[in-house]
Amino acid sequence: MDIPVSDGRSPTILTYHKIGSHLELGITTVRRRRFAGHMDLLLGSGMDFLRASDAVSGTHVHSGLAVTFDDGYESVYEEALPEMLARGIPGTVFPVVGSIGGWNEWDINLAPRPVRHLSWAQIRDLTEAGFEIGSHTLSHRDLTRLGPEALSHELRDSKKMIEDVTGAEVTAISYPFGRFSRRVMDEAVAAGYTCGFASSPGTQDSRMAVGRWAVYSIDGASSLERKIGVRSGRRLERLKNTVIARLSLGTTLVKNRGGLRDG
Repeated sequence: MDIPVSDGRSPTILTYHKIGSHLELGITTVRRRRFAGHMDLLLGSGMDFLRASDAVSGTHVHSGLAVTFDDGYESVYEEALPEMLARGIPGTVFPVVGSIGGWNEWDINLAPRPVRHLSWAQIRDLTEAGFEIGSHTLSHRDLTRLGPEALSHELRDSKKMIEDVTGAEVTAISYPFGRFSRRVMDEAVAAGYTCGFASSPGTQDSRMAVGRWAVYSIDGASSLERKIGVRSGRRLERLKNTVIARLSLGTTLVKNRGGLRDG
């Protein structure tokens, strides 16, 4: 089943992971001061701030700007939330539901110590603060490699668990590693999702395959301006996002040992 975007164009959706000052060898942690600068820059862009699911519906699709967070790290609550509340900026968080309340054990660890995920209490607080909570599945496995039963479990159970705790309907899914297929999208729609988000930018004609611009520690103001389209050079940012996404394939292989491929 295909759900077309209302005007055929994609919104501008940014993806962050960790916010803070903890040490790691990777590039997914954006320091809080830089993140605050990013939020100020976005405020000055004149674009409408929307939650992810709202950014791909209605009449705001052409100008909507959504700030999202993948994986559901505790730093979203401790570091990002205060900066966004102070500026009136809404957000969407996609937690790995099976890791809620625990330490990061599903990813390849590039930090000297494990990174903590959001607790259920913090997720409830985020919901009460106006943030949208979507699903990043139960265990962050490559959905395209799973058999029908495992795929349904990842999509449906994660959705229900969030809804049971927050009392809010979950309509958005972020595909782990940005990987999806027609079968994955169809199953997501059957599970009750109305929009799906990938990890790479681009224009899609379906709300179940919406591209996003990932933001990393190496991205300063000029990079962010290119991502949101107020400065020329989006092609460079698209290439950077693609290269980094491909480098994540090592984690994909580690996480999906024993998983069933599409047949």
